[in-house]
Amino acid sequence: MSDNHIILPLVSEMLREMAAVFRKFDIDFYLVGAIARDIHLSANDDLYSPRRTNDVDLAITITNEAQYNEVMTALIGTGLFGPADHEPIKLIYKKGLEVDLLPFGAIETSNRNVTLSNPTFVLNMPGFTEIYPFVSEHQITQGQTVKVCTIEGIVLLKLIANNDRPQRTKDVADIEHIIQSYFQLNDDDIYMNHFDIMECYETADNDYIQLVCSRLIGRKMAILLNESPALKLRVAGILAKKETPRWQAMLTGLEEENRTENSPEIN
Repeated sequence: MSDNHIILPLVSEMLREMAAVFRKFDIDFYLVGAIARDIHLSANDDLYSPRRTNDVDLAITITNEAQYNEVMTALIGTGLFGPADHEPIKLIYKKGLEVDLLPFGAIETSNRNVTLSNPTFVLNMPGFTEIYPFVSEHQITQGQTVKVCTIEGIVLLKLIANNDRPQRTKDVADIEHIIQSYFQLNDDDIYMNHFDIMECYETADNDYIQLVCSRLIGRKMAILLNESPALKLRVAGILAKKETPRWQAMLTGLEEENRTENSPEIN
């Protein structure tokens, strides 16, 4: 699929401008949310995104609030970005493209909160630090690459978001769409590295492929969470409440013993 169908020219342009400012502060970032999902789905021409968006979510490495404020000021100072009313983490690029800058890393407290002042604004950021070592670079235009959240990381963040705000039903819909699409994106990995999962379910089951994929997503989330047992336990609790076969298969994959040390790297 052509990049132009996934990354709008305005988004590519915005990312290039923003990256130039981030480099001055030695800040790294990766895409999360709907655009990250679309980039993964674009790897297969038969897949499509059921919900296109012009909103961009960026996870950015931040040391403290002072650095975050300096970066926001520098971005606004380019004349290309403007502040959003009553939303201190949001900028508007060229009066049309909304960009959320989600700070994570050293700025987080022990309970994973990030507190900003003027005005007071608190974010809870579990999962972003865990995902960061596993992000991969994707080419979005000729000569332009960007780091993107893993597809399993997208599922992880959406599980947490839906648990925090159950009214966000689109998170569940997005997870189900990823499960439905996962085999077409990862069939080689399943056959070569996780064939044992294919023997765990009845092939006559109408949901056979989706159960296999759900279990592998769980395994790969376990790799992301290998150094964060408390968050892994929380995610297991979230999945345990979802008494559907796919989500229970994901829970089984998450809780499988002795997989994280020997499993291949997440792509």
